[in-house]
Amino acid sequence: MQVIHQAYTLCKSSEDIAIDLNMPLCVVQRVKKTWVEIGEVCCDRRHKGRCMLLSKQNTKLMVALIKHTPDIYLDKIQEFLYTQHDVDVSLATISCTLHHLGYRSKKLSKQAAECCTEAHQDFVMKIGNEPAERIVCTDKELPL
Repeated sequence: MQVIHQAYTLCKSSEDIAIDLNMPLCVVQRVKKTWVEIGEVCCDRRHKGRCMLLSKQNTKLMVALIKHTPDIYLDKIQEFLYTQHDVDVSLATISCTLHHLGYRSKKLSKQAAECCTEAHQDFVMKIGNEPAERIVCTDKELPL
C-alpha cells in the first residue's frame, strides 16, 4: 500500500518510489498496474534478503548523475562516489544497484570495449621510440 500512497497521494514517480522503498522498479510498476486493474495489491515482502550497501542518499546521487550524464560508465560513477562522497563500492555493487532500480545496460560498442587507458599507455611506452616509418597499422574491419 505504500507504493500506492506514494504514487497517488504524494505524486511521486516510479523511480523515486523504488528508491524510497528499496524495491525494484519493475515491482513498483507491477503494483501500480495491479492497482489500476483490480483495485488491490498483494502484501509486499519486507526485510528479506541482504541489506543494500549503498544508502538511499548515495543511490539518489547515482540516479541524478545518470540522469545528468546518461552515457556514463560504471567506473566513472564509482570514482564520483569515492572522490565526492567517500563511498568505496565495487563496480558489481553499482551494477546490481542500478539493475535493482530498473536500469539496464546496453552492449558496449567496439570502440568502447577497446578503450583501455592502461593498455594505451603501455602501447605508447613500448612503441614510443620507434620512428614513424617503421609503424604499419591495419584495420580489422577491412577485408584483405
